[in-house]
Amino acid sequence: MENGMMNTVCGDPFQRSNNLWKKWSHSTVLQTSKVISDCPGDMWKYDVMTTIGPFYWNRQHSKVPLQNSVLACLWTLSNQESYRGVADRFNITKSTVCLHLHEFCSLVTTYLSHHISWPTGQALHNSELGFRAAGFPNTVCAVDGCHIPIVKPHCENPVAYINRKQFYSVVLTGFCDSKRRFCHVNVGHPGSWHDARAFRLSAVGRLLDEDPQSLVPEGIHIIGDSAYPLLPQLMRPYRDNGHLTARQRRFNQKLNVARVVIEHTFGLLKTKFRRLKCLYMKNIANISTAVTACCILHNMCLEEGEAIEVDEQVEAADNRAPHPQNQDAVLHRNQICDLF
Repeated sequence: MENGMMNTVCGDPFQRSNNLWKKWSHSTVLQTSKVISDCPGDMWKYDVMTTIGPFYWNRQHSKVPLQNSVLACLWTLSNQESYRGVADRFNITKSTVCLHLHEFCSLVTTYLSHHISWPTGQALHNSELGFRAAGFPNTVCAVDGCHIPIVKPHCENPVAYINRKQFYSVVLTGFCDSKRRFCHVNVGHPGSWHDARAFRLSAVGRLLDEDPQSLVPEGIHIIGDSAYPLLPQLMRPYRDNGHLTARQRRFNQKLNVARVVIEHTFGLLKTKFRRLKCLYMKNIANISTAVTACCILHNMCLEEGEAIEVDEQVEAADNRAPHPQNQDAVLHRNQICDLF
């Protein structure tokens, strides 16, 4: 982020209305934007705008007020409409749409990142209760990976971003609690990478390797599918070789039922932010920022008891690679299995 953006204070964002705002705000955005309609109360106005307002910098001096820019960016992220179509809709230029979108996403990831946090204390307890109710106790969160389709990126090795289904993508590794809130996200690794590789290079993966107790208390674990390594703090299903015991099959069934929450979270994310169906961006840094911003806004939009319509068409990441056995983890999994 440039220093100009950091140091420029633009005053009270709520005083920047003009005739353009009055012309399209309610009819074009408030009644049709899925993001805004799902936001509790005036979250988008008082939380998003109040937080990023002091750091907003109108690079092109396009006379687009902050609230107009925020709504145009939310519309862009929540729909698959072309940038030209968005520009026509909001009576601005295509270049202004692109520039304001990148700036908005950068501000969200910089100043609203606290909305994605690892569960501790009461939050950890509440998440564990949710997973316990789903049939798999002592769980803090679930992890999985999904593909975010993109166009051919501008980078040294664009071929690396072609996944096994033969389209360009980046891997989103997401951790969520039992309420479908993201606890941690890692975005931007090439689509050809296996889930386990992206996991190892995430902040959570590194901490589980270096200092697991600082992240996951003793007796608590994360759950994932067969793509992930078996660790004392990360439970995965038994490999079905046709000779599983009844308890092992029950273990797998209960784990998979509890783990589906992360798949629902990805589906909900892509339902709210349909731009993630295919990001027409070529800079990997911009792509990562945009996806992370959507995950932050996803958490901000969630309400207790909110009706959820999940888009089930989520591109799962690859889970074919074998993993070496961790004997402590094998013992811990067997102990859990014996409880079922």
